[in-house]
Amino acid sequence: MCLAVPSKIVEINNLMATIDVFGARREVSVMLLPDEPKVGDFVLVHAGFAIQKIDKETVDSGVVMHEASIALSILDIVTAKCGEEGCATIDSITVQIGKAAGILPDSLVFAFDAAKESTPAKNATLIVQTIPVGGQCHACKRDFEANDDPYVFSCPLCGSPSFEITKGREMDIIEMEMS
Repeated sequence: MCLAVPSKIVEINNLMATIDVFGARREVSVMLLPDEPKVGDFVLVHAGFAIQKIDKETVDSGVVMHEASIALSILDIVTAKCGEEGCATIDSITVQIGKAAGILPDSLVFAFDAAKESTPAKNATLIVQTIPVGGQCHACKRDFEANDDPYVFSCPLCGSPSFEITKGREMDIIEMEMS
């Protein structure tokens, strides 16, 4: 899986560019771009390289990586809580993400790491606990888990198509360590 984060070019010096990633600035190579980049262009960055130009409308739509907006929301929530508690730094955050929530844990961690730089969580670790899809069958009356599959079309125990999903859609902050 290739993880890339949308970034805006704010400065170019030969084959290196300074990009803005959620307010944090980083240096990346632009040597892999097929067209010459300009200040103000939006690019996808992976492993220190700008790999593709994208238009501003795509970035604004959130379709590039919705995990970035989720990471920013997590940071907003924990930063506010840190301030309420009178703490200065956030050391770790643990979240539970259900397999059916439509969130890629690796992408979420990548976006979190890119966004945390100018926050009290700049040295924090995001710990993601994955919750399997589970439910209760109306036919056999048993609870089940579908450990490897985010999609359930029938009860894995009896094959009945009549069931209720009871877990696997979670997206919760369950713990944070502050100092």
